[in-house]
Amino acid sequence: MKKILFSIAFLLVIPGFGQNYTARLLDASNGEPVPFATIKTGTDRGTISNEEGYFTIDIGTLEASGIEISCMGYRTTAVQTGKLSASLTEISLEPAAINLNEVQLSNRIPDADEIIANVRDRLKVNYGLVQPAYELFYRKSEYMQFDDLDLELEKASDLNRREIEAADKELQGLGDAIIASEAKDFLDFKGLLRIDSDTASTFRMQRATQLTDSKKNYSTDKIQERAQQIILSHLDSTQTYKVKTGIFKIEDSISLKEAFEESKPSDSMELKYLKKKSMSLLKIASWKPESRLLNFLDGDLYSYSFKKATYFNGNYVYALGFIPRRSKAKFTGTLYVDAINFAVLKADYEYAKGKEGQKVNLKLLLGIKFIENLHRGTVIFQKDIEGLYKPYFIQRQMGNYIYLHRSLKFIENSASRKKVRFDFLLEGGTRENELLLIRPASTDQSAELLAYKEPKKVPVIKLTQYEPTIWQDSEIIAPLQEMKNFRVSE
Repeated sequence: MKKILFSIAFLLVIPGFGQNYTARLLDASNGEPVPFATIKTGTDRGTISNEEGYFTIDIGTLEASGIEISCMGYRTTAVQTGKLSASLTEISLEPAAINLNEVQLSNRIPDADEIIANVRDRLKVNYGLVQPAYELFYRKSEYMQFDDLDLELEKASDLNRREIEAADKELQGLGDAIIASEAKDFLDFKGLLRIDSDTASTFRMQRATQLTDSKKNYSTDKIQERAQQIILSHLDSTQTYKVKTGIFKIEDSISLKEAFEESKPSDSMELKYLKKKSMSLLKIASWKPESRLLNFLDGDLYSYSFKKATYFNGNYVYALGFIPRRSKAKFTGTLYVDAINFAVLKADYEYAKGKEGQKVNLKLLLGIKFIENLHRGTVIFQKDIEGLYKPYFIQRQMGNYIYLHRSLKFIENSASRKKVRFDFLLEGGTRENELLLIRPASTDQSAELLAYKEPKKVPVIKLTQYEPTIWQDSEIIAPLQEMKNFRVSE
């Protein structure tokens, strides 16, 4: 209740409070949701539909002309402001039928390698200089899924059989609860970012919210900490203990009191963390040397094929598939290229079959194995009033397999040096989905950042359930149903 009251109080000081409008985009031919469609609400303003086809806008800021909706493969649709009402909850988009002959620039089917060569030749013309300042909306959804979690008390020189069985039962209960927890965490933030060079940048966070359940913080460190609490609760509370794993010392003098001192959830976050997340995603949309998108245009690394012709916002578009040609190329995907000026409008990519990312396999030596087994993304560019293409939306999904097996030993800091050994085995995976909506910052916003001094930490509104009113005055990416359903049990 305290957090809800805080959120309401926070809203009372937000100027220009508007009225949000939410609708869902559907394919007129089959009724399926249309994800990642651009909803333009003004010059350099707008949002994008989420994976379920929903979008949300502040209707109070719209002009009479209303909104313009465009999406790859569909006809552009305009809806006047007066027609956007509570009764209009679904908007149908008509697929655009394309005749391949209409988009041929010669008497033959376009050659994929020639199209890619034209894309490379026109990069500087189509994308120009890097935008110095951006207005950003970022969302991260993080999940952890456990396939196996064994917590076992192996040996205890100071516990009888009944105490060992009781401790084992508690540990197993913790393991079962963690496996069934379906731990999730959602972070939203909005801010301004100015990039002056590769080494100089300024970020100003304007608002941040986090949907999380502190009781389900199941990082490997937290799991180990909670298991330690269970074991220590069965030991001599007057003593302190040294904790070791193998030959490595973890804690030198941990006591029962220290183990059960709960740290309060922080209402702030390191600014450099939010800044790093923003810049990491923006880097994906870069055409600088060695960047991911530029690598996709390297004919020595990738082979190309013509997949189809499609349509976007009044322009014909070539869809080109790419697959690895060399072993060091890891991705496969599709590049959507404007048929007239050869600008890449959209890129979809993912790990090719049999490809993986970073790997650490010390399973036998240190009981650790880590594999990045999921990496996919989407980048969408939008043409500005000067005819240059700027990054508009970036999505990145990453997933990892984690195996961790260690034996922890508690050694009493006394003459008797009584010992307790605990076995910890975790196997599971993490998944992270990041979204970034990007708009050019105004001249005033960019100038404002020049004099801004970054703080170390910034406030974050911690929520136990999704509260849409907090973002009432902002054009953001609509939340998925799982965010709307999120609840922290008391």
